[in-house]
Amino acid sequence: MTEEELLIAVANTAHGEHDEFADAASVRAWWRGLGQPTTSEAAADVAALRGLRVLIRGLALRNNGIEPDLSPAAGLDALALRLDLGGTLSLRPEVPGDLARDIAAATVAALLRATARPGWPRVKACRGNDCRWVFVDGSRNSSRRWCAMADCGNRAKVAAFRSRHRSPAAR
Repeated sequence: MTEEELLIAVANTAHGEHDEFADAASVRAWWRGLGQPTTSEAAADVAALRGLRVLIRGLALRNNGIEPDLSPAAGLDALALRLDLGGTLSLRPEVPGDLARDIAAATVAALLRATARPGWPRVKACRGNDCRWVFVDGSRNSSRRWCAMADCGNRAKVAAFRSRHRSPAAR
């Protein structure tokens, strides 16, 4: 799994009523569903993962021209990480043995490396207010705004059309 894929997987863990980070069991199931090995069975610190999701979505929204509210990610200040110099430069949790903290450490390291790359501005979040799905903009001029033109893009364009063509009495 590439770093961008990890970031997108973490960012897209909640959509509608479904939340992959609802509790420790759902975190373990989500991680296994990605085909990733589990280093520990415990996953108590799911709040850190929810904060990372908010942060990644917020940064991806910023890449799409929307200034996000990142205050829900403030809880990440308590995430204690250490620099891991063994092998490739990475981060690890200060207190090992918690799957959620292990995932958070890997995600923070991936986020730091990804934001330093020239392709980072192409990681965007959908402009749809009820969506915010994170995707990689593969368009030639990096102008994609929605996760899917057929869904979110179409709803936005129909709403704009209706707004422009309302009768003056209805305004």
